Amino acid sequence: MKKLVVSAFVEKGEIHMILDGNPVASLFPVELELSDDEHVLQWYVDSPIGGQFTLSISSPKSAEMQLTKRLGKGEKDWGGVGI
Repeated sequence: MKKLVVSAFVEKGEIHMILDGNPVASLFPVELELSDDEHVLQWYVDSPIGGQFTLSISSPKSAEMQLTKRLGKGEKDWGGVGI
């Protein structure tokens, strides 16, 4: 088993997390036990007003990352990572 630990902050707007095609709770930090199989974590950020977001994956070690980005008014960002 491996543990997924994700933290996120959105200054203005919303962030949606999806793990293997299923929505993840939007209260951060999120901590989930995962099987040792391959998984995909995706995110989608909508900023109708404009603002900054930070996404941090601190576990498992193979997926560690931190992303900070400022979005303009009405911009969106999306991405994903294999876990």
